Amino acid sequence: MSVRNLLDAAFALPAAPATRDSGLTFTALSSGAWKEFLLGPGAGSGRSGSWDEQLAVLWKRVVAECGEAQRLADEHDIDWELAPHESKAVLALCGPDDVVIDVAAAALATQREQWALERRFARIHRRLPSDLSGLVPADVGALRSGLLDEQDFRASNYAVQQDRAVRWLRALTGIAAYLSAAHMVPGPLALDVVTTAPLDEPTRAALRLPAPWSLITHDAVPLRAAQADDDELAALVEAGVCVGPEPVILGGLLASLPDGRLDTTSGFLLISSLDATGKRCQVLQPTAYGDHGGGRVLYGYAAQLAFARWTPPPVLPDPGPRPTSRSALGRIATSEAGQAGGFHGIRVLDFTPPPEGLPEERTAPTGSRGPLVFGTWRRAHWKPGMRIGIRDSDGRLVGPVYKDGAVEGITFTRERRFFPRTRIRRDLPLAPTTTVYELSNSAAPRGR
Repeated sequence: MSVRNLLDAAFALPAAPATRDSGLTFTALSSGAWKEFLLGPGAGSGRSGSWDEQLAVLWKRVVAECGEAQRLADEHDIDWELAPHESKAVLALCGPDDVVIDVAAAALATQREQWALERRFARIHRRLPSDLSGLVPADVGALRSGLLDEQDFRASNYAVQQDRAVRWLRALTGIAAYLSAAHMVPGPLALDVVTTAPLDEPTRAALRLPAPWSLITHDAVPLRAAQADDDELAALVEAGVCVGPEPVILGGLLASLPDGRLDTTSGFLLISSLDATGKRCQVLQPTAYGDHGGGRVLYGYAAQLAFARWTPPPVLPDPGPRPTSRSALGRIATSEAGQAGGFHGIRVLDFTPPPEGLPEERTAPTGSRGPLVFGTWRRAHWKPGMRIGIRDSDGRLVGPVYKDGAVEGITFTRERRFFPRTRIRRDLPLAPTTTVYELSNSAAPRGR
C-alpha cells in the first residue's frame, strides 16, 4: 500500500458534506479531487505512480538527524546511507546474528521523552477548543503530541502489509515535528496566511527557512477556503468562515536544505477531521509544492517563515527543584510566559491588528469615470521591493524614503512585505451578486 493510496483511506469516516458544486468535494475522500488538492493535477484518482520515493528521501534524513543512524553504526555496524531509501521505506533492518532491528521504533524512541512531557503539559494546560479557534501558543503541545500515541513507540513485526505505510508516515512526520522549530500564527491572520495569493518566481527563489524543519500552526481554516477562488473566498468571508465537520487545516511542516533554501521534496499539511466517534484528530499529510491548492498553502507558509518577523520564545519562570512535576508544570501552564509558548519554544508571528472602524466615504477623483458603487475584497499577498526606511539607534529615520535625497542602502532598503486580506472601499456595500454559502452540518446547497 503506497502512501499515495494511503490518502484514499485518510479521514474516510465520517463522510463530510459537499461544499461546492464543482472542484474539491469531501463527500468521498477517495476521490481524485482530494489527492489533487494535496499532490497536484497529476495525482488523479488512479493508482499509478507512487509518492514513496519523495518520502523515502525525507525518511532517510529524519533517521539520521534524530541520531538513530549513528546508533545503528555504533551498536550494529550498519551504514544507514547504504539502505535503499530512494525506492522504498526501510522500517526494519537485519543486524548481526540475524537480529531484526525496528528502525521506526528506535527512531521514535529518541523523541519519546519530549513527547511524553509535552502530552502531560497539554493535559494540565487545557483541552483544545472544540472548534479549534482561539488557540494560544501553549496549545501547540496538544497539537503536536496528538500526532503520535503510545502504540507508535512499540516495536512491530510488520506482519500486516497495509499497516506499514501508515506506520512509516506517522513515524516520519512525528519525528520531524519534534525536530522542528515551532511557530504560531495569531488567530486573526490564520485565514490570510492559508489563502495567500501565489508567490512570484523571484519570491519563491528567495525563500530561506530559519531551521532544518519548521512547524507552523494556527487556528482551524476549512479546506474549502484554501482552494476557493477570489469570489468564493469573498463570499466565505462575508458569510463568516466557521468550522463544521469537514477537514480543516491547522498548519504545516516544512523542510529546508543545508543552505536554508526550501526543500521541495515534499511538505506536509497539518489537517484535522472528525473520527468515527466525533472526536477531532490531526495528522500531517504529505503535500506537493506547486500551483495547486495544497502547494500554494505550503508556499504561503514558507514566505511567512522566510520574510515575516517572529517574536522569540519568552523565558519561563524558575520551575523549582522538580521541573517536570505536576505542580511545576501547572505553574508554567498558568504563567504568562507559559501561555506565550515558552515551554514549547514557540515563536509567534509579530502582528499588530489594524485599527477598527470604517473609513469615511471618499469622493471619486477628478477625471474618473464616476464614483464606485460596490466594494470588494483583495486577497492577502506578498509585495516585493517595498521601501523600508533605515533608522538610527534611537529609532529615528536617517533620511527620506521616497522624496529627494532618498538613497537606497543609505536612507532606505527594499523588503518583501505581507499585506493581509483587505476590504477595498469598506464604506461601500458588496455587490449584491456575491454568492453567500450557508454553512451547516448538513450537505450545503448549490452555490450557483
